[in-house]
Amino acid sequence: MRLLVLLIALVGCGRMSERERIALERDYVARHTPPGVDLYTWEEPMVDVIEVPAGLDPQGVYYRPQHQQIIEIRQGRWKYQDQ
Repeated sequence: MRLLVLLIALVGCGRMSERERIALERDYVARHTPPGVDLYTWEEPMVDVIEVPAGLDPQGVYYRPQHQQIIEIRQGRWKYQDQ
């Protein structure tokens, strides 16, 4: 019965904001998780694109043209989900 109510609520979520939908899903998972089970969520890695100017490489060995480089600020990780 509760699953049916949840499905009906999720079908009508077209008008519900993303934050409200996530809160509803977390509440459902928290209520229906067996004791002793740990829940984890995946945090995406944080990246940035930087402009690298033309010139010699840091060791001064060769010339490199101007380019863009993607750097990783924080690695992706599994994070314990607070209930």
